[in-house]
Amino acid sequence: MKNTDTSFFLDFSGSALSILLVDDQPIVGEVIRRALRTEHDIALHVCTNAHEAMSMAREVKPSLILQDLIMPGIDGLDLVRAWRAAPETARVPIIVLSAKEEPVVKRAAFIAGANDYLVKLPDTIELTARIRYHSHSYLVARQRDEALDFLSHDMRSPQTSILALLDTYRREHGELPAPLARIDAHARRALALADSFIHLTRAQSQQDERGAVFLKEIVLDAVDQLWEKAAALGNRIVAPLPDIEDKIFGDRMMLTRAISNLIDNALKYGPPGASVHCTLRDDGNAWVIGVEDAGNGIALDQREAATRSFVQFGPGHSRTRDGFGLGLAFVCTAAARHHGQIVMGDTERGFSVALRLPKQSG
Repeated sequence: MKNTDTSFFLDFSGSALSILLVDDQPIVGEVIRRALRTEHDIALHVCTNAHEAMSMAREVKPSLILQDLIMPGIDGLDLVRAWRAAPETARVPIIVLSAKEEPVVKRAAFIAGANDYLVKLPDTIELTARIRYHSHSYLVARQRDEALDFLSHDMRSPQTSILALLDTYRREHGELPAPLARIDAHARRALALADSFIHLTRAQSQQDERGAVFLKEIVLDAVDQLWEKAAALGNRIVAPLPDIEDKIFGDRMMLTRAISNLIDNALKYGPPGASVHCTLRDDGNAWVIGVEDAGNGIALDQREAATRSFVQFGPGHSRTRDGFGLGLAFVCTAAARHHGQIVMGDTERGFSVALRLPKQSG
């Protein structure tokens, strides 16, 4: 049975948008309530004590938070950060309401995690439009996440059950007969496809979890993840990384998976027994993480297509086996989310795919 956290579950069957207003001035709540009185699908909840806001949010499960910036006893920016730190409200859109119009104040609000900023008191038409836009975007994102959870759990579960039964048979009877071996291969392929699709879709749709990351650590983590696979294939992963300051602002998990995908492709498409070389170099205003294999690579006129989802090459191409066309698509998405790019090229040893990241990536 699916394990669903119901502590903050949104029921999408109803049409009402739940809006939480946090403002210590009751008059503001009254003005906004009157502005929304004809919007029958918008339910407004008002909290005049910022210290009770989180508790009230757990109760009303808002699809959007309207929040004052200046309140007694609490810094409004700290409250925005608290919303973003709490799992229940981490992705709920926040519109900051403030009497201040200075760009530096607006900038601070966005850095803290606000999605939008309105100067008090906003025009009714504009306020309603922004409420609907952010709320509907949030609800659609939650529906997408529900679908991804279904894929992640319910569609993977039968495949893992099949593989568990086959492993039991293998332990009890030894080598799998040919029909069961084919079932085993197809189940593993379906499981890998589901995992790759889920990772790609989440990378494309979700907000990044950004922080300071060191690229050498990312490369070494990716190498560790593929070390056993390389050994099983008789390959070596060589990573002579330079001792340089390589810190950027980015999503560590996304970048690690991107490099893992590049190494996995290099092992998959390079010849058995060959070495895969991982490099990190300073390219002036950017860092370049390269993964090089000894294979034939991708033809120049097919390299752009190779980064698209589910693109596979025809019979006879060196990159037809065991692929879904999702590995490079994920790398491309990770590059785009970090304002970088993928660079492919032929080398003396074979073929290289590199992730180029600007030093101010973020």
